[in-house]
Amino acid sequence: MRRIYLGGLALGLGMFASPAAGQDARTAPPQRAARLGRPVAASETPAPAPVDTGVRPAGLVTPRSGEVPVPSPMPGGGGRPTSTPLGSAPVGTPTMTAPLPGGRVAGGPSVVEDRGVPAPTPTPTLGTLSYPTALPNGATVVPSVGPEYGSPLPGYEGPVTIGGDCAGGDCGLAVGDPGIPVMGDAVGRIAGPGRWWATGEYLMWWTQSTAVPTLVTTSAPQFNGILGQGNTTPLVTGSFGQTFHSGGRFGVGRWFGTEQIRGVDARMFFLGQAASTATYTTATVPFLARPFNNVNPNTPFFGPDSEIVADSTRATGGVQVHLENQLWGAEINYRRNLWGADPCNPCSAHRLDALVGYRYVNFSEKLSVTENFTTLPGATLPVPLASGVVTDLFRTSNEFHGGQIGLAGSVQRGRWSLDGRAAIAFGTLNRTLYIDGSQNLVMANGMPVTAQGGLLALPGANIGKYNDSVFSVVPEAGLNLGYQLTSRMKVFVGYNFLYMTNVLRPAGAIDTNVDAARIPNFLAVGAPPVPGTPRPAPQFGSTGFFVQGISFGLQFNW
Repeated sequence: MRRIYLGGLALGLGMFASPAAGQDARTAPPQRAARLGRPVAASETPAPAPVDTGVRPAGLVTPRSGEVPVPSPMPGGGGRPTSTPLGSAPVGTPTMTAPLPGGRVAGGPSVVEDRGVPAPTPTPTLGTLSYPTALPNGATVVPSVGPEYGSPLPGYEGPVTIGGDCAGGDCGLAVGDPGIPVMGDAVGRIAGPGRWWATGEYLMWWTQSTAVPTLVTTSAPQFNGILGQGNTTPLVTGSFGQTFHSGGRFGVGRWFGTEQIRGVDARMFFLGQAASTATYTTATVPFLARPFNNVNPNTPFFGPDSEIVADSTRATGGVQVHLENQLWGAEINYRRNLWGADPCNPCSAHRLDALVGYRYVNFSEKLSVTENFTTLPGATLPVPLASGVVTDLFRTSNEFHGGQIGLAGSVQRGRWSLDGRAAIAFGTLNRTLYIDGSQNLVMANGMPVTAQGGLLALPGANIGKYNDSVFSVVPEAGLNLGYQLTSRMKVFVGYNFLYMTNVLRPAGAIDTNVDAARIPNFLAVGAPPVPGTPRPAPQFGSTGFFVQGISFGLQFNW
């Protein structure tokens, strides 16, 4: 009876045991049943190693190599473990619902850290935990940056496109792909092709000086400052004018697609007004004269002649020659890649683009010669004058309109880049010449006298406004050395050269052949002007003009 009672008790206790106990696949060596009241010796045979059944407690996950454990997103219902119907899995096996589509965390930012170990998206299976390591569509990836990625080219920062068709311009890019450059020495972002860029530059440019005829001379009083006589020395002649200008240049451009194959760009530059002045007075130069060539044989002095401004015996005074100029221009171009740009890698380290567009250049310049004098007491002059101011003014404007073609290229090496640009424009140069002159005198009796015309600008001869149009060519070349500060910003220093043909400058508009009979208040006895073409005549002397210099700039891409 006691044996039957003990057996029934053991059977009853077994019904309340954990079901997991019945699932343990481990087996023990057969042992001899113990008898009540008798000890049993323990077996000296070591127990076999436990067998892994794949069952894991919830939350204890062993990450795979190269991964950072990230909990699976909670499902919409709260993410509680769900039971599996009996018969489909062993009793007690915990399960988790699949992650949200696309690997995104509901309500959270789509940012995933990538450590360079690609891992396929695991398929949620019964009894395992899913890892949301798939790159979310449209997400910005923050990689662990290594030096092998290199540096981005201008305009390349943005989200990665997962998958795509290169033939259609939609590229599939992946972290670690050589076509995905990231800043090599700091945590950066995956670069994406930008469409816009803007530049700003400070210009330190030098313009070509002008070549003026001999405008002011000095000599001993007996030679009257006439060219070719005695010790006459030119004071203002040949190259003249300040050539340095400060200015700026601004540009903006846009690609029509992220593949950066077609686009437009526009640039505008300006140089501030530069002025040059040469002043001579009798305080430093005792004798001052303005030479010219008299073409009127009916006057006392035919041939080389001069107008005496001041000397040490009859009058004191001075002469001032003033020159100022200004340059600005603009262009707009259609841009088409010819070589180097890869639709699947807009960060290509080299590229060459063709330019076709329109260019405008405006160059204006003004030259004036002003003399002033005061007659000394007791001095005798051919015309009784007490004092006076005489002015000649020559002003020109050159406006170029034309079409241009050119090339623009870039080579990238790490953070450094070398950008070149060369273009040539063909078009029409509209030239305008404005000539004026005046005299403001005080006669010896104190009466003021005002007259039109100076010495080289005379009424009925060349005073007035004149226009013409000529064919012109405007080539330009530039080379910039740049350094990429960030994936969006680059600084650079460069050299530029621009040339324009058939330019009209004030010095080329001056005619030194003068009919002395046309000069107001010059001759003591009037004489008839020479028939035929009045002299001086307006001149349209064409010359080449160039500007060159260095620039310091900043480029921003987005």
